[in-house]
Amino acid sequence: MKGNVRADRSPVDLSLTPTPPPVTVVQGSPDRGLPLDPPPLGAAPGSPGQGSLFDPPPFGAAPCPPEQGFGPVLVEPTLEGVPPHLVGVGPYGSWSAPSPDERRARTWRALGAFVLAAATVIVVVVLAARGIAARMPVTAEAFRAMTPVSRALLLASRSAREGAAAKVLVAPEVFSRWQGATPQPEIRHDGYASIRGGVLFTPETFRPTGSSYDLLLHFHGNTQLVRESAEVAGLNAAVAVINLGIGSGAYEDLYAQPGMFESLLADIDRALAQRGLPTPRLRRVALSSWSAGYGAVAKILELRRGIEALDAILVTDGIHCGFVPGHPSGLNNLQLASFARAAQLAASGQMLFTITHSEIDPIAYASSSATADYLLGAAAGHPVERASSVEAPPHLRLRAAEGAVSRKLEKQMIPTTEASVGELRVRGFRGNTPEHHMAHLLQMASTVLPELVERWREGGDPPPSGR
Repeated sequence: MKGNVRADRSPVDLSLTPTPPPVTVVQGSPDRGLPLDPPPLGAAPGSPGQGSLFDPPPFGAAPCPPEQGFGPVLVEPTLEGVPPHLVGVGPYGSWSAPSPDERRARTWRALGAFVLAAATVIVVVVLAARGIAARMPVTAEAFRAMTPVSRALLLASRSAREGAAAKVLVAPEVFSRWQGATPQPEIRHDGYASIRGGVLFTPETFRPTGSSYDLLLHFHGNTQLVRESAEVAGLNAAVAVINLGIGSGAYEDLYAQPGMFESLLADIDRALAQRGLPTPRLRRVALSSWSAGYGAVAKILELRRGIEALDAILVTDGIHCGFVPGHPSGLNNLQLASFARAAQLAASGQMLFTITHSEIDPIAYASSSATADYLLGAAAGHPVERASSVEAPPHLRLRAAEGAVSRKLEKQMIPTTEASVGELRVRGFRGNTPEHHMAHLLQMASTVLPELVERWREGGDPPPSGR
């Protein structure tokens, strides 16, 4: 060979990469696709001559004889070799309806799962209720606020914890309410609570049967003496005592402010709640005063909003006013206007208004005896003549009075006159000394308080009115 020429005189290809032979592209028909395309899903198998090179033989067909020059051929198993649970299953699987036994089995399995889940929830709720019940006592208000399901769970939890009957599982106040009895709150009777301008007592005789309560609101005087007087008289009421100074001006100035009386009542409600009375609700109030304390009563009667149940006024040797020259009574009736309206209400029986007075004449202003005569006339519409009184109230010796006045100076209450118009009652007593004046406070448990106890013993709320 010479040069780049083959022996057959053709040129030699010296390129590093041999040129591949030309490729022929076979165009398949649009209907059948390329020769190697698998048949469409679900299509019926074609004839052996039309199938592709890798089409599997029909299921269950006889094995093809091996051709010479090829290895062993893989053949699909016949029906005789198919496992029983796969007989009738096509290449892409099949579905058949479950048998009645299978449906029953599935139903029982679902029901069992539901029962297990429900039992788990109930156990969790009961355990939680037991924990809450162990940490928190159930009151009557809280028990009533529960839903029926919550009540049942609470009872069940307590029964499981204590193993007692349902009767003792419920809080005592709730069970007594079920039996028709009214629960009695647990009131603290020792000590006192501070309120604006004074103190609040819950004496031993204060025994409310529910949230409603009666109130004795006293102005001016020894606090322990007023409390002991209420207990000796047997008064079932809370007792508030306010002390602001010596003269009546301090009481008039404070309660001349609008809303001051209502604010005091709100203070008393809060104090009673702290001392064990649940959700206090004022039922009846009695305004009481001695000496200069009448100034507070006068302004309360004048400015109060009339939303509280004022049921009684008790005044011991204390209503005074100025003089007006030329007036028929000689008294400044404008200063007595609020007391005069209360006297008229008492004359019609809408409230109790009881007054005691001494024979002291202050000279600079009208005496308590002169103002009592004026109020009797205002209630009756004409002057009222008083009758002589000879029945003296019992003389009480209170422990709280030992430090208030000396035994040698202590005076007894000797009656002189009395008169009444409806529930307006006026009684005069002998004496014109400071000790006689003090006796009206010391002996209020035998003079004015028994009348209040008798009125409130009858029970019931006062009739609604515009008082």
